[in-house]
Amino acid sequence: MKNYNKIVAVAMAGAICGSSAFTSVSLAATKSSEKEEVIYANLSTSGEIEKIYAVNIFKDKDIVDYGNYDEVKNMTSSDEIKYSNGKITIDNSGDELYYQGIMKSNTEMPWNIKVKYKLDGKEYKAQDLAGKSGKLEITISIKKNENCKKNFFENYALQTVLQLDTNLCKNIESESATMANVGGLKQLTYTILPGNEKEIKISTDVTDFEMSGIQVNGINLNLGLDTDSIDTSALTDQLTTLQDAVSELDNGANELNDGANQLNTGAVSLADGIKTIQDGLNQLNSKSSSLNSGSSEVLSALKTIQSSLNNVSTSADDLKQLSAASTSIKGGIDSLVGGLQTVNSSINQYNSSLANAGLSSGAELAQKNQAALQALGITSTQRALYSAYTSGGNQAVISKLAQLSQSGNQEAAALYAQVTAGNTAAVTQYVQTAGKLISVETLLKADATYISGSSQLISGISAQMSTSSGQTTLMSGALSLQSNYKKFDESIQGLVSSLNNLMANMTQLKSGINKLTDNYAVLDSGIKEYTGAVSKITDGYGKVYQGALDLVSGTNSLYKGTTELTEGTGEFKKETSDLDKKVDDEVDSMIESFAGGDFEVESFVSDKNTDVDSVQFVIKTEDIKKQEVKAVEEKTEELNFWQKLLNLFRK
Repeated sequence: MKNYNKIVAVAMAGAICGSSAFTSVSLAATKSSEKEEVIYANLSTSGEIEKIYAVNIFKDKDIVDYGNYDEVKNMTSSDEIKYSNGKITIDNSGDELYYQGIMKSNTEMPWNIKVKYKLDGKEYKAQDLAGKSGKLEITISIKKNENCKKNFFENYALQTVLQLDTNLCKNIESESATMANVGGLKQLTYTILPGNEKEIKISTDVTDFEMSGIQVNGINLNLGLDTDSIDTSALTDQLTTLQDAVSELDNGANELNDGANQLNTGAVSLADGIKTIQDGLNQLNSKSSSLNSGSSEVLSALKTIQSSLNNVSTSADDLKQLSAASTSIKGGIDSLVGGLQTVNSSINQYNSSLANAGLSSGAELAQKNQAALQALGITSTQRALYSAYTSGGNQAVISKLAQLSQSGNQEAAALYAQVTAGNTAAVTQYVQTAGKLISVETLLKADATYISGSSQLISGISAQMSTSSGQTTLMSGALSLQSNYKKFDESIQGLVSSLNNLMANMTQLKSGINKLTDNYAVLDSGIKEYTGAVSKITDGYGKVYQGALDLVSGTNSLYKGTTELTEGTGEFKKETSDLDKKVDDEVDSMIESFAGGDFEVESFVSDKNTDVDSVQFVIKTEDIKKQEVKAVEEKTEELNFWQKLLNLFRK
């Protein structure tokens, strides 16, 4: 595809060089005669139209032609030209006849041509530049003239030629020019395809500046290119590779979405299980106050009994208070054990939730998260292009694509082919998809750390629920406390009963109460330490629960993100499914847009001229010359045809 412009330029150059060879067709005219038109336009040095001439070429004997002219002139014979109301008739006595018509001043050319000159950064009129020296910049603007209703702009190619004297002009630069040496002149040639506008810039260092006029030639471009003969298989093979890669990307995105869905479901189950445990711990912690209060009351009652006995004064009311306080403590311990059993049940329920979600443990949940990370399948090309995009935008991406493509990266080569084909949207979507994948990867890595920490914490709490012999755990301690206090309470109740029946045996009673008070002081201290530990666990587990909620939020966002990613890759796959056909169609369309062949030649002079073989345009600006003062002897001489033709460009 890159050679098309070269083919067009060479073919057009040949067509323009051969434009003076006119076809010979003999056809009897019924209305307007068969002819060729050459339109000459003299421009000022700035591009303003000064005069337009039409040279009409005929081979018929009885010539009928149409056109609105200020003046007509036979250029090849003395045959009379009859001109009236825009109609020209000539009885041609020769084999070929040329006549010239000076067109009306309001005639519109298909192109607007403007020329500007700057010397050392300051704009000058062309006539003021002659003989000057400095850094010269010439700007030639060629645009469509919207006031010209003919369709020559869309179908005619232009060749713009500018010649600079190399003795006067040094360091000549122009990006889009084809430069050639013609004797002592540097010839700059510019090709403009049909339907295109162009701005030409030339810079040069000039001394005693002069320049011949700028010439613009226009012809109907007909290259006759056969689109079927152009091999685009290399491009379509790359597109097929890209389509396969997009399909794999879409499949991977769907697998990732399924994994994210499972991860989200497991995270919800995890949060529900942790909430159940949290509720149990909260309930257990709420009982700690009653347990502490009851234990303090028992200790206080024992000390009161101890004091009363020491004062040899023990009342039945004190014994009743002791009995009630011990019963309250026993109930608190029972509630404590029940709360721990609820926590243990919640952990079992959490493990069951994991099993229902297809997970054997929190560790497997972490493995699923790691598998999701691996399923992303982010390529080095995606990372490199997204990094280029975040640091330098689309231009940096295209530069990186070129670099990777040159190093043999097939994935980058396929994308770079899209850029050269003009399909930058595919590259933009590719980079955006890579960005989403990298964002998902970052979220999954954060989730992996949290899931691992939560799993360890739950395992630690679960270990404290064990009742295996030989292990000292929170549950075994609570059960032991419950069993021992049950016996202790039985002793309290028996003691109260004994005290009621054996009030007389004060010495023995005082000894028992003293021992009971001392022992219970140790027990009360242990109860307070225990309830303090439960409070800390509850507070810590509250953070675990909040973390679980954050995890659910994160996995939900992950699932939504992978869903959007799946939708995006699905749309990408859909849009690229027939990309090879679209590219072929676009190539055909581009070739047809400048290959020509479908344009029906129309007369520039008049729509009434319906049998026109060709129309050519020869446009030239005025020369930039230093004024020379010399005597000129007036001389009148008879001009031949070629002299008359050259005089079209002279004032």
